[in-house]
Amino acid sequence: MRHFNEPVVSAEGEGARVTVFTAEHGPVWADLIAAVPAEAGDRLAALRQIAGVTGVAHYSEGRPEAIVVGQRRPAAAMMRIALFWSAPTFIAGDVARVLEGLEKEALAQDVPCLRADEDTAPRIGGQWQRRDGFLQRWIGNEPARRQGQVPPSWPQTAGFTCGPSALAMAMAAIDPALLPDRALELELWREATTIIGPNGPGGCDPYGLALAARRRGLRVEIFMSSAEPVFLDRASSEERRGLMSFVQAGFKREAEAASLPIETRPFAVEEIGQALDRGLSALVLIDQAPMMGHTCPHWVLVHGHGDGVYFLNDPWIEPDRLEQKMDVVDLPVRAAELDRMAWYGNPACRAAVLVGPGPATRKG
Repeated sequence: MRHFNEPVVSAEGEGARVTVFTAEHGPVWADLIAAVPAEAGDRLAALRQIAGVTGVAHYSEGRPEAIVVGQRRPAAAMMRIALFWSAPTFIAGDVARVLEGLEKEALAQDVPCLRADEDTAPRIGGQWQRRDGFLQRWIGNEPARRQGQVPPSWPQTAGFTCGPSALAMAMAAIDPALLPDRALELELWREATTIIGPNGPGGCDPYGLALAARRRGLRVEIFMSSAEPVFLDRASSEERRGLMSFVQAGFKREAEAASLPIETRPFAVEEIGQALDRGLSALVLIDQAPMMGHTCPHWVLVHGHGDGVYFLNDPWIEPDRLEQKMDVVDLPVRAAELDRMAWYGNPACRAAVLVGPGPATRKG
């Protein structure tokens, strides 16, 4: 993420200037909020509270004529255009320069991909690729990847069902006739969760998820770097830790009894790419800190890669960041960032569940 103490101001001819600003530049936001109509001002006020926003404002005679604000997760290689506003007097031909200003800042942050909703992109110009419900533009080199169809997005419907949501998306990638829904999500969770009680529901460990996938005829491979139970740091009591350890040990015994392939070592990110090349997808355990700024175990689905970029579907849409579906589907992440995220806990462990078509399943 780029940081600069003062907004960057450049002259654009007589009476015109362009200002580049981030969430740190409060006076710029305050002036813009006061100068634009109420609806745009309210949107700016909300975006101002979000880490990872970058704005470009075009001024004429001291008044803002056009504003574009991009938003991204700190670890992602994609920036979404979260706001575009222009005054009625703004010359349409100058819109391209505003977009170019944001593109320049995105590339400075090593972000080669822009996204926008279907209403914003036509107003701001440029060449865009149509995706499922949004538009996309590569301003750097687009990675060449061999993987085909992007799995449908299924955002988790509860705070503890990221693993089942990721597995449901992987299943839909294998069988396009399968449409993920909440019934499937919770069915998978009931089978794979490490704990229910004594203080509320919990998440899923790799063995539980692998067993749920195997029951549905999928090919399964497990990476688990630790022989010890995971997520015990999330337990609120010794009773809960003991119960979680007991359940996870049972899942592990079941996985071993079913002769599931288990690698008890950390995987290398390159091995995830090799699995994708073999037609598998990967449920990868990450720490949400690089994406969200707070530590929490979280499962994502990695389904594509190319040229040092991995593509994932994240089950979590963060409402406090005003996120949308386009923020979490087919999200590009640099290999180094995925490598950094894919450790959780203290001591740190690394886990992934590879899934693919089995004898009883069909690949779409």
